[in-house]
Amino acid sequence: MKTVILDARANQSESVTRAVEVLRKGELVALPTETVYGLAGDALDSKVVAKIFEAKNRPSFDPLIVHVGSKDWLARLARSIENEPIVRQLIERFWPGPLTILFRKSDRVPDLVTAGLDAVAIRMPNNPIFLAVLRAFGKPLAAPSANRFGRVSPTQAAHALEELARRIPLILDGGPTELGVESTIVRVSPGQIEILRPGPVTEQDLALVAAIKESGGSQKIIAPGQTQSHYAPERPVYLFDLNTIGPAWRNYGLICWGPVHHVREFALVRSLSETRDLRVAAQRLFSLLREMDRPEIEGIVVEPVPEHGLGKAIMNRIRRATAPRETGA
Repeated sequence: MKTVILDARANQSESVTRAVEVLRKGELVALPTETVYGLAGDALDSKVVAKIFEAKNRPSFDPLIVHVGSKDWLARLARSIENEPIVRQLIERFWPGPLTILFRKSDRVPDLVTAGLDAVAIRMPNNPIFLAVLRAFGKPLAAPSANRFGRVSPTQAAHALEELARRIPLILDGGPTELGVESTIVRVSPGQIEILRPGPVTEQDLALVAAIKESGGSQKIIAPGQTQSHYAPERPVYLFDLNTIGPAWRNYGLICWGPVHHVREFALVRSLSETRDLRVAAQRLFSLLREMDRPEIEGIVVEPVPEHGLGKAIMNRIRRATAPRETGA
């Protein structure tokens, strides 16, 4: 299968039309969101959803996020909206945007989408290209990140091509993504919001709506993107430890925090943000992991960032990149 890239920035209307044609044939399209590029297919067709898992080598126990172009779809995808006042406030504040909310699923949602769980993860993306495709297609799209399972999420169309060339027919190029890390995932219970995956909508943002409950770190997967090992390049990834730097690191790459340093000790050094801006760090993280993933580099060392606000999401991704590799077959 040949994979075609269309520049949706140059001609959005034509690109959207082509994407919808492909989707209506039951095929998959990689699309830009404000977070990362997603691998999109008809969320209501089990055969199409199965193609998503196959293209990504994603295990069937890892559920998908369903993307909607209108809030009206909630009544069709969710069996009921529990704790409605809090949910409504979240939707009003953060949709469209990088917030995914768990709902009790209706029978319209295939079990494969939710990995057999009773909850479906739903969000409305805040990217004009993705929204245009959703609204022209007229149905929700399941869209996990457009990469093979466990690998680094794509923040550019070229990354999606690197991951899925000859596996899907079409990629829409919307340029580099704005935020660079995947959406925040939450579950709402009476009087509180549980953060299942940190992301661009921070704990401080959510606390404006209701009390926050940190996820207990259970090994049981209840939402997308909770596998222990994720976001990993081929080269092993380690957290930076100043006390262990020595000659052994000379063939390693360093992704540092703040101004570039330790240039002599590492083969390659790049900064997440020279000015220590967490937003810049989030945008750069996955691209830098990809840049470091080259044959002459034995491993990648990443310097921690402060764990407040967006820093929690960044450190979540870094720690999971360092975890032992899981297989998706």
